[in-house]
Amino acid sequence: MARRLNQEAGKAVAYGQMSEEDALKLVTLNPAKMMHVDQKIGSIKAGKDADLVLWSANPLSIYAVAEKTYVDGIPYWDYAQDAAKQKAMKADEGRIIQKMIEAKNAGSGAQRPTALRRRLYECETLEEDQFVVKETVIGQNQLQH
Repeated sequence: MARRLNQEAGKAVAYGQMSEEDALKLVTLNPAKMMHVDQKIGSIKAGKDADLVLWSANPLSIYAVAEKTYVDGIPYWDYAQDAAKQKAMKADEGRIIQKMIEAKNAGSGAQRPTALRRRLYECETLEEDQFVVKETVIGQNQLQH
């Protein structure tokens, strides 16, 4: 539910006869008041932390899409930039697949995918690159492999 708080607030308007302003406060200012941090977050005012989402439509609508996100006043995410990055990644994927096909057709041997090694992890499980730190003299640690 935390990922779609705007839609939950929209349900409060649709089914709970709540005003849009109160519904927006339901997911912004009211939680900040409950945590006693409303002097820093929860609404848009000078001097408050600027975490902000810009929506494509009314944020209470299920059709609204987050277009830009700002965290501490700094652009964090942008829908248009993300779409461009996804397009570039898709082009890279196609280029890599084409190179693989060309290599296979040129006679290079193809590798079969290897199965994932399933492992049960327990409290005492140590990986090869892990170590145990053991207290010895005051403030000194000794590595035990």
